[in-house]
Amino acid sequence: MEDSLRSENLQILLESVKSIKTYSHSNFIILDNLMQQYWQILKELNAIAPSIFNNLATNGIIDLINRSNLTEQATDILAKNNHYKDYWDYLTHTIQITIDYINNFLPQSLACSDVD
Repeated sequence: MEDSLRSENLQILLESVKSIKTYSHSNFIILDNLMQQYWQILKELNAIAPSIFNNLATNGIIDLINRSNLTEQATDILAKNNHYKDYWDYLTHTIQITIDYINNFLPQSLACSDVD
């Protein structure tokens, strides 16, 4: 129930990210905002099931922040485009992985913990 809502929210977030594939300064700002929304959802999921989401909530977010910083700090447009593409690719990938984890592992994990 809540998990399906989170999955739906992540699906909407993923579609929003996919709509801004090309670098521009405004798209970069939007992408950073979408990443922050993703991070909020991921923090909630990590609190519920850290054994499933901890790696994404720590290493994944650090990687996203680093990719955002590289994009922002690049001095020429080619470097910005390349870093932005890497940032965009990684964000879409991690959101999709999170959706897959919710759908494949979270309900099962919670069902198992209820039995214990």
